[in-house]
Amino acid sequence: MPFRLEVPRAVFEAILEQARAELPNECCGLLAGKIEDSVGRVVARYPLVNELASPTDFYCGDHPSLGAAFRDMRQQALEVLVVYHSHPTSLPVPSRKDLEKNYYGEEVMSLIISLAGPEPVVRGWWLTETNFREAELTVTG
Repeated sequence: MPFRLEVPRAVFEAILEQARAELPNECCGLLAGKIEDSVGRVVARYPLVNELASPTDFYCGDHPSLGAAFRDMRQQALEVLVVYHSHPTSLPVPSRKDLEKNYYGEEVMSLIISLAGPEPVVRGWWLTETNFREAELTVTG
């Protein structure tokens, strides 16, 4: 179910820092929180290990960081709201690989951080297997 996403400024800045720190490779992670009145409010960030260590692809599969993230979410009664990753050299628009690796369907937003220009650009997306549409994202605080 699509929702409007609210991300605290500190979490947003931490995502940008992670993307820069993992250059030249793509970074990846999860944002978790709760959905109330069609607004997904982020309360936790889970940076994950990109097992491919690639500038053009990411995989955050069976690494212990993923298991730890889901255990923490269960303990805090949070749900996954966002899967995020970076595009070190391209625009923040879903690639064909991004659509193919969308394991959450339309229930979880995809956030892409582009580092192709002088300043990072972040956009949110709702993905299907074959298409995408932009999602509403607000940085708060």
